[in-house]
Amino acid sequence: MAGASSVPAAEDEQGTASSGAATGGIPGPGRPADPAADAPTVLVGDSLPGGDRLLVENPALVGDPALVGDPLSGGERDPAAGQRRMLAGRLARGLGELLITAGIVVALFLAYQLWVTDLFAARTQDRLHHQLDQVWQRPPAPRAPAGDRVRPAPLPPVDLGDGLAILRVPRFGRDYFPVVVEGVAAADLRRGPGHIPGTAMPGQLGNFVVSGHRTTYGKPFSRLDELKVGDPLVVEVRDRYYTYRVTGSEVVAPNRVDVTYPVPKRPGVAPTKDLITLTTCHPKFSASHRLIVYGELVDTTAKSAGVPPALRGE
Repeated sequence: MAGASSVPAAEDEQGTASSGAATGGIPGPGRPADPAADAPTVLVGDSLPGGDRLLVENPALVGDPALVGDPLSGGERDPAAGQRRMLAGRLARGLGELLITAGIVVALFLAYQLWVTDLFAARTQDRLHHQLDQVWQRPPAPRAPAGDRVRPAPLPPVDLGDGLAILRVPRFGRDYFPVVVEGVAAADLRRGPGHIPGTAMPGQLGNFVVSGHRTTYGKPFSRLDELKVGDPLVVEVRDRYYTYRVTGSEVVAPNRVDVTYPVPKRPGVAPTKDLITLTTCHPKFSASHRLIVYGELVDTTAKSAGVPPALRGE
């Protein structure tokens, strides 16, 4: 009986010893106590860069650099790498803010070009209509005697930027009647379609050439590509209407100034007809080419005779 009871006792001693070692510090019978093993786990703070803590299970190892090891080794943080990452992040944020700002500036510029300039042009056109009405109310130049087949007296000189005539295009609707100004400089074209100085005046022998914006400053020639052969173009001056009919159109390079000659594309040839040429940029939102529309005078109507047939839809 005594021998049988000794086996469970031995098993109990072994089991207790094993259990003590696994739980970190309760020694079993017959085993000396290990102070290092019995000590609780401690946290050593600020031992690594950035305040990271190093877990040390044996306090005897704390403070011994040879045992603890280099805090920057073994996959710990590198201050230089952290600074590089911080710098990269700042650069990325700065670049993102710069792109956003640039996008806003571009959007505002487009809004200004496409809409704000139209408001300015509309106000300018109102003033030009008023000024032209005042000029036309002054006594006109003497007319040719009845039955005399000479041409009407030429229009008086007009200062650059001032109103010269009114252009009406029935295809564009009844509310289309921009004032044509004298000159084609940037400042002139901001006011309205401009007559190229040196070319013929309305109703005169030669080529009456008018240029205009297509997408900005009121975009007076935005629909120029819709014109078809035979469409009327009516130019109103002080005392009469000149009705031209479209004879054709084409797209040319910007340096093709020969389309503005008295006889388009035929330098040195004397004109025998009263012509009109309208020019604008092509395609829209680009200045890579020019859209040219040609026309020929077919009718002259005195204002005293009423509105010309083209404006009555005839």
